[in-house]
Amino acid sequence: MIVKRVISIGLIAGGILLIAGVVALSYLGNLTKQPVEVSLPDSLAGLQMTNYTTGDQAMAEFENLHGKQFPVTSGAIGVYGDREITLWVAGAPSKAIALEMTNAMREKIAKGNSPFKPLEQVKQGNRTIYVLEGMGQKHFYFQSKNLVIWLAVSPALADRALQQTLEVYP
Repeated sequence: MIVKRVISIGLIAGGILLIAGVVALSYLGNLTKQPVEVSLPDSLAGLQMTNYTTGDQAMAEFENLHGKQFPVTSGAIGVYGDREITLWVAGAPSKAIALEMTNAMREKIAKGNSPFKPLEQVKQGNRTIYVLEGMGQKHFYFQSKNLVIWLAVSPALADRALQQTLEVYP
């Protein structure tokens, strides 16, 4: 009698845990699918933002650049001054996926089939900042939590723009 009761209670508790797990996974799955707005700084290196794209439009532009190989869940693109600076910010479902995205970009650029020439990798704390040149600008890309950041900037403004971008996206 007691054994039957313990088994019944165990089955009920197991069922409750199973339902709770399904609900939790469903909730977490919805969190990663819902786009979160990515913010951009109003100015960089003394230049005001003159144009920006966010949400679905920005994510579509990322897809145009990279195909659907990157699982982008949010995004923003800001243009500063007269195109002296362009800042791309792509959101990924997790930090691990943002790291995978950053590594995939590094590997693709290293193959040499891009307009960018790698200059150096700079370690800052726990992150690596990749420095490139190409198309008349300096380019920097790095991971910040679940974001992948790409900064394209006129060489004269590069150091200041990078420093401010690193402050916004630590």
